[in-house]
Amino acid sequence: MRRSRALPLLLIVVSLALSPTAPAWGHGQQPNPPKRVLVLILDQLRPDYVDKFDMRNVKALMHRGVSFDNAYLGHMASETVISHNVITSGKLPRNMGWSDEAYRDVDNVLGAGAGAMWISGSLTRDQFNLLIAHGGYPKLPDYLHGAYPGSKYIVVGEKNYAAHSSSGPTGDITVTFSGRDFDCDGDGAKNWRGPTGYKVPPYIADPSCGRYYVDSSTSMSYGTATTPPAWMYPLDGNRFVPGFDPKHLGGDVWVADAGMEMMAKEPWSGMLLTMGAIDKASHMWGGITDTGEYPSGSPQEMAHLRFVARTADEQVGRVVDRLRELGQLDETLIVLTTDHAGQPSRRFHGVNAAGRGDFNWYYGETQNGTYLDPSPSLAPLLATGNVRFSYQDSAVRTWLNDTSPAAKREAASAMATMPDVIASYRLSGDGSRYRLHSVNWGAMNPSERHWWLLHGREIVNTMAAPYAADVVGLLRDNTSYGVAGDHGGAQKPVQRIPVVFAGAGIGPRDSGARMRSVDILPTILREMRLPLDAGLDGRARRLP
Repeated sequence: MRRSRALPLLLIVVSLALSPTAPAWGHGQQPNPPKRVLVLILDQLRPDYVDKFDMRNVKALMHRGVSFDNAYLGHMASETVISHNVITSGKLPRNMGWSDEAYRDVDNVLGAGAGAMWISGSLTRDQFNLLIAHGGYPKLPDYLHGAYPGSKYIVVGEKNYAAHSSSGPTGDITVTFSGRDFDCDGDGAKNWRGPTGYKVPPYIADPSCGRYYVDSSTSMSYGTATTPPAWMYPLDGNRFVPGFDPKHLGGDVWVADAGMEMMAKEPWSGMLLTMGAIDKASHMWGGITDTGEYPSGSPQEMAHLRFVARTADEQVGRVVDRLRELGQLDETLIVLTTDHAGQPSRRFHGVNAAGRGDFNWYYGETQNGTYLDPSPSLAPLLATGNVRFSYQDSAVRTWLNDTSPAAKREAASAMATMPDVIASYRLSGDGSRYRLHSVNWGAMNPSERHWWLLHGREIVNTMAAPYAADVVGLLRDNTSYGVAGDHGGAQKPVQRIPVVFAGAGIGPRDSGARMRSVDILPTILREMRLPLDAGLDGRARRLP
């Protein structure tokens, strides 16, 4: 099937509409606070992608709004299932109920027994809601409902764990992808995904395989299932890429289309659109090193970072343009950010083989997943005979069976001998902080050493809690145990992120002020003149 030419053409049109020479909106003309907030999360967007891939619509928001040029994530674990809740709660992982891709349920919140292990990225909406309710903290929809009774808070994203963790118990509409449950092309195979979530509007959840159903066949991988290193974490049809069927475009186009339709039809006060294609391509190919250009309109082009970055950028432009068309732009605060950055695995310590992604990342048994085929690099740690579960990407985090001080010291010493570990930590007895166990000064170059001295202890301690890993190993820059491009750790390439506030009456200005993901919610509340909860971990930043 021929590729629709609508995407590139729309990119040109929207880019012109949002170019820096176009008239600014609302500057100095808006005496009242914004009535709405739109949060755009471009998963794994590094700041340098904006120029490298000529993301013109992101640049336009930066030019017109307040761009925090020295922003960093400011927490571990630096990954999707953590950061989406940090952004929408203003809480650090140590205070929000779970702090990593794995979770030790010390309070038996999920009902499988005190201390049961879970993979947080595989939790259901109801389970996330239980953890958030157990934490007893408000989230973005709670503040908006208090200020605008009857309004709706809406979340859309390809990843169900991103959508459900950022919505929480009081979100009104959550739209994400189902499993491969539908046969929309009549070939007898259920390999299409459809919209699912919470209170999905009927015009989105069209039961007759309408616009929001996409072909997600695992056999349609655009070559990624058989090509290293992408084959460790390949595409499954059009879940993360648009594809070539103009009636059923997937990926970030799917997210933007659903969001824009609900903008026009729902009384919304808050919306979060989380777009996952940049993350997927970066994991498959190595992120910043994936700079090749491929034949226009080819399957190969669609599977690589340059195409998905420009497609994501196009959606930013389309969404802003839709706000303008609806007359909502001048009363909407726009926040553009990411849930983490990423880095190439130039030093890779997993197994580069087809389907190895989860087995490189996970080792152990949990209530919702078992992975018992570890990479050889974990051998020193496993030799202790005390590993209950381990998760490793651009950092290594391990939960132990025996959590006595002596056992933690033994595990932290073993972790320090693993490839490219620069520092190991062990959790204090009360789970309130991590103690530095060992430092490998010789493994760090001056830049790595400087960043670690400034931020290492700060970032690691943001996830210190009784439910967190017992021992942690930080790794050198551009090192991973997971896939070709990765996240999760404290390295500067993983931590440095874009944060932009634009829209109603804001900017333009660059800010060198400290800004972390946990500061985004209080800054939203301050700009919307809503009361800040005393228990927030983040700090509100001033916008001009």
